[in-house]
Amino acid sequence: MASLASFARRIRKLAGRIEENVENVVSETAIAVSQTVILATPVDTGRARANWQLEIGAPARTQLDRVDPSGQQTMAENNTRARTRKLGQDIFISNNLDYITPLNEGTSSQAPAGFVEMAVEKASTVVAKARVTK
Repeated sequence: MASLASFARRIRKLAGRIEENVENVVSETAIAVSQTVILATPVDTGRARANWQLEIGAPARTQLDRVDPSGQQTMAENNTRARTRKLGQDIFISNNLDYITPLNEGTSSQAPAGFVEMAVEKASTVVAKARVTK
């Protein structure tokens, strides 16, 4: 018969796994949102895609002077950054280009209005499929 002490140890171990799994879901969700919004962003020069910045602790406040038409470099950098997140830290995904809002409002024929919101909704399936008890 299991003792109360062994039961308590098992519960503490399970709680630790749940906390770790929740933290992994947060990072994986941020990666999914970042990738989805980058790929949904219309491309002229690739500057809008290159300016999707994933930061830990506080949102990015700058514009990057670079282009990334495929979005691959930006996604790789954001993925790496998301995985450096520590327990309880906030993740921010932002784009500070002056024209990102008009782009999202439908000024490009390459993407529908609201492509950012659609990308976030699409990526939110990561959370819906997540299991925190494994």
